[in-house]
Amino acid sequence: MTNLKIINTLKTASFTDEDGENYTLDFLDPLSEAEIQELRESFPKKRIAAELLEIFQVTRGWDSAAFNMVYFNSIDEFGFWELSPHSITLGHDGFGNYWVLDIDNNGDLGKVFFACHDPAVFMVHSQNLNEYLRHLLDFHENPIENYVNNFQINTVPEVWQHNTNCTPKTDFLHIKPQFRDFLNEFEGDEWIIADLTSGENGVGFAWGKFGPNQLVQRHPTDLIWVLKNRKKGFLGRLFG
Repeated sequence: MTNLKIINTLKTASFTDEDGENYTLDFLDPLSEAEIQELRESFPKKRIAAELLEIFQVTRGWDSAAFNMVYFNSIDEFGFWELSPHSITLGHDGFGNYWVLDIDNNGDLGKVFFACHDPAVFMVHSQNLNEYLRHLLDFHENPIENYVNNFQINTVPEVWQHNTNCTPKTDFLHIKPQFRDFLNEFEGDEWIIADLTSGENGVGFAWGKFGPNQLVQRHPTDLIWVLKNRKKGFLGRLFG
């Protein structure tokens, strides 16, 4: 299904939640040409992808009980610049968990990430906007057993527990020396590299395990993040 067909289904259908209550989604008006031109100023290279422009002509988003908001014009409202320098917030659940559509420095749309608050992980949720919308439709049509719920219940804890995509800088460079020029600016060995370049749904890293203000920089083009692996003192080891 195309994006617009999925959105039209979400707009016109009535759904039933896990408690058996019927509900519909509260859609908002499209964006005017003036609003689109104003919004364009906030996008990288002042470029809005055609995929988004098509949606803007139908709606700017909607509200629902489960996803609180899905606003396609929410450019850079996510706020965690080190995780995603440019993004559209595609939903949040009211508990600090966000779904964000990554946008590169040229304005091209990338993957949809899930930023979980507790535990603090950052993960690839969907390959693109269309797949995310399909996951969202499945969530509303199948409120008990669906990809979104399974992702949060099973995949998020797995990443938090094992955190297998985080590697010390020295070890990482042995595996992927092509990133040496990028990592040369980070002197010393007390750095952890989060590598999500496989790009598969469910890959992620537990950034919350490294303490406050540990996110340092994201690679400009690849799914690579640099984190400061601060060593804990005696009190830190004793209490956390």
